[in-house]
Amino acid sequence: FEFIDYDRYLYKSFFLIFAGFTLRYVLIICGQRWANTYHHLGSYLLLPIISLVISTIIKDDIALSLGMIGALSIVRFRNPVKSPFELVMFFALVTLGVTAGVSIGLCQNLFFLIVFVLLGIKILDIFLKKFVHFLASIN
Repeated sequence: FEFIDYDRYLYKSFFLIFAGFTLRYVLIICGQRWANTYHHLGSYLLLPIISLVISTIIKDDIALSLGMIGALSIVRFRNPVKSPFELVMFFALVTLGVTAGVSIGLCQNLFFLIVFVLLGIKILDIFLKKFVHFLASIN
């Protein structure tokens, strides 16, 4: 019988819920309208926690790991992914969950890196649009 630190998993779960909600909100701020749906909210809140649970369960058992990989390879999304960026965000959420199972500090660093990259891309996009508009107004 293995001792499970439930307080630690509760902390990780709350952080992952916060991270999923924040990432969705940052995407909405950045103009990604596809993220502003009930279905994406549920996905962004649950996917990291599900990944945490799966990675925690299979981390010490190679046979169970191979069985889970086989079982999870059958699962697929029924509705098509609308853009490659949407798929990248799903992978980011899964990665956050798996990383939280290994190290919550590493997970927090990855979360902040993702948020800063998303906001940085939006700021760069705004700057480049204004710069191009400025250049066009000179001519």
